[in-house]
Amino acid sequence: MADAPGSAPVPREPAMPKPKLVTSREYKVMLRPELFNGDETAFAAAVGRFWADLGARLARIDIPVEGDFGEVKAIRLIRFFDTDDQGLHGESYIVRERLDTESEERQVTLKFRHPDRYVAGDRVMEAASETAKTKFEEDVKPPFVSVFSFSTTADLDAAAELGTLGDVADIFPGLKDAVDELPWEAPLQLVSGFTAKEVVLAGANILLGKRDIPAECAMVLWYDEGEQDITPVVAEFSFKYGDDQEDYRGSVARDAYDVLTALQNDLTDWVDPNPRTKTSFVYE
Repeated sequence: MADAPGSAPVPREPAMPKPKLVTSREYKVMLRPELFNGDETAFAAAVGRFWADLGARLARIDIPVEGDFGEVKAIRLIRFFDTDDQGLHGESYIVRERLDTESEERQVTLKFRHPDRYVAGDRVMEAASETAKTKFEEDVKPPFVSVFSFSTTADLDAAAELGTLGDVADIFPGLKDAVDELPWEAPLQLVSGFTAKEVVLAGANILLGKRDIPAECAMVLWYDEGEQDITPVVAEFSFKYGDDQEDYRGSVARDAYDVLTALQNDLTDWVDPNPRTKTSFVYE
């Protein structure tokens, strides 16, 4: 509609850029952590039983699996940082640090999550470092809830400090434009005083869409870094598939949906009835 003659022009927002391509779809289901208690042998046996149960259930709907969880993909320390009043989390951001316990490689991730794809994608997430990696993904949680995640991960020197909110903005300059009202001099704190020792197992796949699209599976266990590694506090099973051009055919999506449904309906002995995501576990 044109502006009325003699009236002041109505300001209009600039046209929205094309939506970011969803390059990965990851389905996450929280399991009962107490079922994985015990030493390394007991833990591996429990993971094997879960995988066998899931494989048997999926065979009934002609969705095959392959491999097992014999590969330790990563062992790392995970910490979340925020201001005292959790200002970042209140704006749907998280700041997460990962430290590999073997290589001592240290990384920091700034992530923005939102249920609306277009809100999630409307962010400047570039890092000051040219080697940083940016991803736009869809996370799917039971019963079928999508959250879109826009994140960038940058390497950190061992001596680098995440002391204030301004330190995060120095690494990810677009943060200041998105939430300019935050106090950049505010000190960062370790959220809930908690450090997770994370063990990630890989090597297993679910074959989706006429058996030719392998969805990479992962078992993630979190332990309280200050305790013995025999009682996990979080257990998560996930599977994901991706395409750089977001070319997801219907048969793949239908199979993935059926896997998620089977987990919820037929593996209730394994699935946590009162689930909390890893981030929720830290923040709540």
